[in-house]
Amino acid sequence: MSEMFINIITPCVRPQNLKKIAKSINIPSSNFRWIVVCDRNFYPYIGYIPLNCKIYYHKNFESISGNAQRNFALQKVKKGYVYFNDDDTLIHPELWENIKDRNEDFIYFKQKFNNSSRFSEDIRVGNIDSHSFLVSTSILTDLKWELGLYEADAYFAMECYKRAKSIYFIDKELSVYNALR
Repeated sequence: MSEMFINIITPCVRPQNLKKIAKSINIPSSNFRWIVVCDRNFYPYIGYIPLNCKIYYHKNFESISGNAQRNFALQKVKKGYVYFNDDDTLIHPELWENIKDRNEDFIYFKQKFNNSSRFSEDIRVGNIDSHSFLVSTSILTDLKWELGLYEADAYFAMECYKRAKSIYFIDKELSVYNALR
């Protein structure tokens, strides 16, 4: 069995998608923890909440695109890797098989968008998305998402990439952009 442990962080405004996301997680239960942070001041309808997640709520009016929720969840993470999976995105069925034996600080991959591939090895704004990389908690320490910035995922990824001592690119589409829209 693999030693990799993944903290899946999902900022959430669409709790109705959580059960579909839960079904897409094909990672052994001992190898992941799913943290869902709802962008509201209360918990969503209990029927939306899958059993395999830990759910929180956190509202910050200065934040856009779930950035404050990601920062809130990062405070709960102590070990392993972090994978940001949006509430409109399923976990790719081949993700676990392609990453489970990796141990680099920063692991990233291509993303499917409509009928084409997005992204390449070049980490920059417009060429990386929140759910097309995993990062080791060892390099996160004080790193946070910028609250009011739509491209915060790219800036976060670029800083992780810069801090990483080891990097691995998987030349495959292991993420599907907005799969649940």
